[in-house]
Amino acid sequence: MIAKPNFHSRSVFAENLIEMRKLVMKFNKPVSMCIFDISKVCLYEFHHEYMSSMYRNKCKIMYTDTDSLIYYTKYDDIYKNMKCDIVRFDTSDYPADT
Repeated sequence: MIAKPNFHSRSVFAENLIEMRKLVMKFNKPVSMCIFDISKVCLYEFHHEYMSSMYRNKCKIMYTDTDSLIYYTKYDDIYKNMKCDIVRFDTSDYPADT
């Protein structure tokens, strides 16, 4: 009981009765908005620090969504480059053996 954030004191009023405070939590903005903001930062970092620096004028964002970027690239074998840095890409829909 004493590990709970609303534990107040160790005064014993009866055998199984201790004083607890009402727990109040305050968020400045909804949790979903925080997650959305972090997601946007990750996408921006990926585009500016990875794609733009690696491909320069050979890639252009065609479409963006909450959690994805779709690129148009003028690169011969983009998949070869993806394999070298596979952790940066979502390949969950790709066959495991390729």
